[in-house]
Amino acid sequence: MILGRQTILPPVPPSDDADFIDVRTLMATLSVEELNRTSDEYFRHHTDLAVYLSKPFTNAEESTDLMIAFSQVVNGLAPPYGSDILDFGCGTCWSTRCLTQMGYAVTAMDVSATALDIGRELFRRLPVVGHHLPPEFLVFDGRRFDLPDASVDRIVCLNAFHHVPNPADVLKEMARVLRPGGIAGFSEPGDGHSRTSQAQYEMRNYTVVENDIVIEDIERWGIEAGFNRLELAVVDPRSYRLGWREYTELIAGGVAAERYVDSIREAAANRRLFFLYKPGAMPPDSRQRRGLLGTVRVTLDETQVAAAGVFRGEARVENTGANLWLPSDAPFGPVLVGVHLFSPDGQLIDRDFGRIRLPRGLRPGESATLRFTLDAPPPGDYRLAFDLVSEQVCWFEMNGAEVVSTDVSVGRVGPAARISG
Repeated sequence: MILGRQTILPPVPPSDDADFIDVRTLMATLSVEELNRTSDEYFRHHTDLAVYLSKPFTNAEESTDLMIAFSQVVNGLAPPYGSDILDFGCGTCWSTRCLTQMGYAVTAMDVSATALDIGRELFRRLPVVGHHLPPEFLVFDGRRFDLPDASVDRIVCLNAFHHVPNPADVLKEMARVLRPGGIAGFSEPGDGHSRTSQAQYEMRNYTVVENDIVIEDIERWGIEAGFNRLELAVVDPRSYRLGWREYTELIAGGVAAERYVDSIREAAANRRLFFLYKPGAMPPDSRQRRGLLGTVRVTLDETQVAAAGVFRGEARVENTGANLWLPSDAPFGPVLVGVHLFSPDGQLIDRDFGRIRLPRGLRPGESATLRFTLDAPPPGDYRLAFDLVSEQVCWFEMNGAEVVSTDVSVGRVGPAARISG
């Protein structure tokens, strides 16, 4: 018995092909565990690593379609920087690598341990550049995600859900692991996929499920699982070449616009790009630039120190924006006090001269006072500028926050002075 088969698909039209495979029969005949095995065998039998490691650029004809689907799903999910993302049915992990490079904390999940091993090899051969967290690789047993409740912000599913033999149960798992306000985004084949020649070829030769995506059923299963709505996206991956006059007529909404309605309908029929939303809200935090605002006030014990000395002082910071400030040790978007180093006449010397850690994260309206020590630059006269920063996101000055500046001297120690900004 295949769990989650709660729908009756449209009748399969008669076929003269004696080898024609009804996907409903395939799912009714084999268990989830057996289909997991055939999926893993698929990757073990296709041993040309170059094909997998070069994906999504293996085939020029398919590359643009894969990248368009990926970009549209991620754009629709709008995950904040550093979001916890589950890449469901990731296969050999090309999408996992892209998501990791984009600054997300990714869990790569697939029923095929072989596919995930290839994904690990992909990361070894093509390391991610810059600040990131290495992905987690998780084998899916076909029934339950090995993840805690409410542990991910977004789910990405690219051309994988139509391989699932128990879709209703998988949607329950997706709803379970998503946090309140989380979203699952899918890009899947259009109407009648199981009857296409390629789907028939895959089922006949590799015993993998090539199911039809029936949106009415997915919406019903999604609501039963705990989602509160489903939205479809209409995406036409083609562009159109127009003369300037026709282009301006199109923008104006004239007759030219009607010429593309059929093309848009065809694109909508050939792709099912949709999103399931879990009720609730994700409070904004410092991984998101919009809403970040704050004040910093600095008092230095002395503005003149000896060479190789340190500046000591006190900083008072307040969260005057709408976003929670993540603590200074957070992997993505921690808030710190950043220090710029300028010449006395305002020429920038080092934008990242120093960082001052906050004692904790701050909710909107909260403030904190902290003592700090800052290594002095080489002997000379300088201007220190203090601004709040969400690492890898933005300087608060970009959002209109005030920067506090103090002139200092290094190597010429005179009477002690105190300056606050």
